[in-house]
Amino acid sequence: MDLHGTDTAQAARELGVPDERITTIAAQIDGITPANGANTPHSALEEIAGLVAAGRLRVPIAATFPVDQIHAAVGLRSGRHTQGKIVIDL
Repeated sequence: MDLHGTDTAQAARELGVPDERITTIAAQIDGITPANGANTPHSALEEIAGLVAAGRLRVPIAATFPVDQIHAAVGLRSGRHTQGKIVIDL
């Protein structure tokens, strides 16, 4: 699984790993299955929205920032220790 860029996926190919054993969330690479929502059916978004509306799915929010404090939001995210999503309020 390549989580950033395509280097790991390309290295796996060079080592002879079959494409069906490789996945990536960072990019789409011909022949490799993405795990980034690109192949998700359109009905999935409606299903997820329904679960959120019903209170059956909770998305944890670590912090909310107004757009003029985007630098602070990026700083918090760059620490990679947040527990939840960082929201930019437009």
